[in-house]
Amino acid sequence: MGNRAAYYGDKDKVDGDFTAGGDVVATGDVVADSIGSGLNVKEGTNARQGVAILVLGTKVVANTKVTVNSRIMVSIQVLGTVAAPKAIAVTARTAGTSFTITSADATDTSTVAWEIFEPAA
Repeated sequence: MGNRAAYYGDKDKVDGDFTAGGDVVATGDVVADSIGSGLNVKEGTNARQGVAILVLGTKVVANTKVTVNSRIMVSIQVLGTVAAPKAIAVTARTAGTSFTITSADATDTSTVAWEIFEPAA
């Protein structure tokens, strides 16, 4: 995965991969300072990101990670039955169960990427 470094405090530095078994808390910015570096998020059942295919303009996404405070970002990836992208939104959520993505077009079968973020405490 390339050359990486982790800094602890103002002076400690660990070169190479950094793996944590629990939460990693940053009190400052998290910086990807190499061109092409970034955030990689594993997808799968109850993951924080994934894709959904709309059926008749809607999709209920089962996910136990969603909370009442979740910030759910959605973005069209591939157009389905619509010639141009239509507005999409998260129109419902049930904490610990699911959220619903809805298109402005009831015939839309587009593929939508989604990502769940939680506000910091």
